[in-house]
Amino acid sequence: MTHTHVAAVVGDRTLSEAAVEARVATLRRGPLAPRLPRPGTPDARNLRRWVVQVMTYEAVVEEEAAKLNLPLQPPHSKGELSLFDALRMGGVTAVVLTSLPVAAAVRARVTADVAVPESAVRDYYARNRDLHPGPYEAARPAIEDELHQAAADRHFTLWLERRHAESVTLMPGFEHPADPRHADATHRH
Repeated sequence: MTHTHVAAVVGDRTLSEAAVEARVATLRRGPLAPRLPRPGTPDARNLRRWVVQVMTYEAVVEEEAAKLNLPLQPPHSKGELSLFDALRMGGVTAVVLTSLPVAAAVRARVTADVAVPESAVRDYYARNRDLHPGPYEAARPAIEDELHQAAADRHFTLWLERRHAESVTLMPGFEHPADPRHADATHRH
């Protein structure tokens, strides 16, 4: 499947090379510009591949938001994510949650049924008495909230990765930065 000037296909939507280059140009004009790799280098090509990853994940979330009839610009959207939460979820998921206002609403819908069993809360409390020296009933709400947040993050991240794999086709030259099929693949997992 060859598409001239197409970086990726997400469902029925195409992501143009021009849109990718515009996003990279925006990054190069932003506050992190001095930290970005010089144009024309292997690292710059991998930056472009990373931007394609972010843009295709955003498109997957936008597609789901449309299916759920969610407004793309929900009111009172929170665009900040703690470093701890970002690290727990992984790079692309964290970026999408901060860059795309509707992503939090999609995450809430996708994770609405995530529950933490009482046994998991009790086990966590028993294993972490140094963090929760007080009685179980006093510590329980905070522990349950923490475990629920982590479970919801895992669920959303896995859901997003699965949807991405099902609906995204990356064109040659726009593969994931770790894809061993391209010469610039230096990123390893």
